Amino acid sequence: GVMVPCDKILKAAREENVDMIGLSGLITPSLDEMSHVAKEMHRGGFDLPLLIGGATTSREHTAVKIAPGYEMGTLHVLDASRAVGVVGKLLSENGREDFIATNTTLQDELREKHYSKRKAKPLLPIAKVRSLATQIDWRAEDIPQPEFTGVRSEDDFSLETLVEFIDWSPFFHAWELQGRYPKIFDDPAVGDKAKELFDDAKELLDRIVGEKLFTAKCAYGFFPANRIGDDVELFTDVTRTKRL
Repeated sequence: GVMVPCDKILKAAREENVDMIGLSGLITPSLDEMSHVAKEMHRGGFDLPLLIGGATTSREHTAVKIAPGYEMGTLHVLDASRAVGVVGKLLSENGREDFIATNTTLQDELREKHYSKRKAKPLLPIAKVRSLATQIDWRAEDIPQPEFTGVRSEDDFSLETLVEFIDWSPFFHAWELQGRYPKIFDDPAVGDKAKELFDDAKELLDRIVGEKLFTAKCAYGFFPANRIGDDVELFTDVTRTKRL
């Protein structure tokens, strides 16, 4: 993951003479780090299978973004319960090569399907797109004016207010419970587990808010803006003389 440097992972793999390397990621930045590790394994001459797993990963992403960087076997494992079977096949002297070859063929198909979907979408010429832009007759009296321009900051923003805006769906995905909040509670397969997890999280969240274990800080601002061609330019104040 992003918390363990790539060189430390590969150094440990060499020192321990491991049979394979596994990477698991729960947050999006992990995906880029996994691609980096795969490329470094290729550059370092490794011939070990690379297992990819975690809530943010998928078979398609592994095939498109990670596997091309390392050709000695990059396999996506849906969850920890599936890892035992995959590892068993990779350790088998008789079935290992066929298993990796089958996985490689599947990833080739996933990549082809992925890129064919992108090619299938027709794109309009830029001149046509510009001609379709919404035309608005701006009048000064129709444009609301903010209370201030520039930047303001908050050193102790209300935790109670922030809680109301939490997007719970990624939280459940991180625990490998697929579904959207709050409909996930009605799912016959994972609904009960999701509700139990949600109740535990809310209990901890109530403690965080009640005891003020965290301090929330933020900065926000309003700036005059103009459209310049296809770009939007921001200015420091209403005189619009100095660009940001």
